[in-house]
Amino acid sequence: MPVDPVSIGVLSLIGLTLFLMSGVRIAFATAICGFLGLWILRGYDPAASLSAQTIVGHLTNYNLLVLPLFIMMGFFAYHANITRDIYWAARQWLGHLPGGLAIATVMGCAGFAAACGASTASAAVMGRVALPELRKFGYDDKVSTGCVAAGGTMAIMIPPSVLIVIYGFIAEESIGALLLAGILPGLLQAATYVIMLLVRFKLDPSLGPPVRGITWSDRLVSLKGIWGMIAIILLVMGSMYTGLATPTEAAGVGAIGALLMALPRIGFGQFAASMIETIRTTALIFAIVAGVLIFVHFLGFTGTPAALAKGIATMDVSPMVVLVCILLLYLVLGMFLDGIGMVLLTVPIILPTIKELGIDPIVFGILVVRMVEIGLMTPPVGLNVYVLKGVAKDVSMGNIFRGCGWFVAVDIVNVAILLAFPQIILLVPQTMIK
Repeated sequence: MPVDPVSIGVLSLIGLTLFLMSGVRIAFATAICGFLGLWILRGYDPAASLSAQTIVGHLTNYNLLVLPLFIMMGFFAYHANITRDIYWAARQWLGHLPGGLAIATVMGCAGFAAACGASTASAAVMGRVALPELRKFGYDDKVSTGCVAAGGTMAIMIPPSVLIVIYGFIAEESIGALLLAGILPGLLQAATYVIMLLVRFKLDPSLGPPVRGITWSDRLVSLKGIWGMIAIILLVMGSMYTGLATPTEAAGVGAIGALLMALPRIGFGQFAASMIETIRTTALIFAIVAGVLIFVHFLGFTGTPAALAKGIATMDVSPMVVLVCILLLYLVLGMFLDGIGMVLLTVPIILPTIKELGIDPIVFGILVVRMVEIGLMTPPVGLNVYVLKGVAKDVSMGNIFRGCGWFVAVDIVNVAILLAFPQIILLVPQTMIK
């Protein structure tokens, strides 16, 4: 008796879950499940041919060049010590406020996020830069580590964002529009973090003192090291917004600009290290993308995503309720999966439902990224916390997670604001010059 393709699709999802729970890498687990499914449906030779064609056809896509270029831009910025310059400028301008160093850390993370699209990298780098200064002034360890871990998550919201690029590729949405859509939610995130810290330090000054004795001369001098990076960021975002450049061309401009800024500060060894790290990171991401593409291709043959979308669309439930339930699912998944794997695995399955319900895919993409950000700070697998533990070895994991608690609460409020006012997400891309 022939087996229903949808049933095969459901069984493959169960098999994939078991693979991932057993510790198999996402790239291998998805490739194996997808290939075996295609073999069952189409036979060995068609399965091998389809798998190869799918990988080559998609990974040679011109739009994917944006990934290594943005990653390269971030590594050049790091090796040129631009991170330290951004943090120092934030310290000089904001250090006098209640909890000034904590606020400067958040704003320094936001600044570096505009040069680095990877959250864990941002947390690691800012941890090395900001934590010694926070400890020097006696700031509470939970607050200090929470600022860095939470601030690091902004790297996947504020463009350039690797995760947003991957979502746009999988969802077949405009990558330029998605990157621009992340600007206002990213600024909202930074602003609400700052407001929360101001209130906390105002109510409890013992958490850490403000920095005294900063002069206007100190503030103006601190801008010297960041003007170039600000110019590059404005040029990259501005060229996309005005339509003068595609995201890939804008990323090329950013990478070259960061290299020119870095050349006076780095030697050949650091240049080579930047290139090698770019290659490693890109290869890792592309391996995951290749495996997921095979699996998604197989799911398309089974009709599972379409069946799921049709089933949910026929339910007597409002689209907002369905969307909230999906976001809660991402909250749970974020406790166990990394962001790239989560987006690649779930978006091809869930997106047909989102479109069937009439929800804008750009709004959904930004909301998904916000949920991934929360997952980077929540136990048991909060990747930013694990990364930060490697920097702050004498702070317990429990204290770092507790320090993130206030930021997670603020993030949930932020998600609620974006759900209530999705125009915040769409404002910039809707005014984008085509």
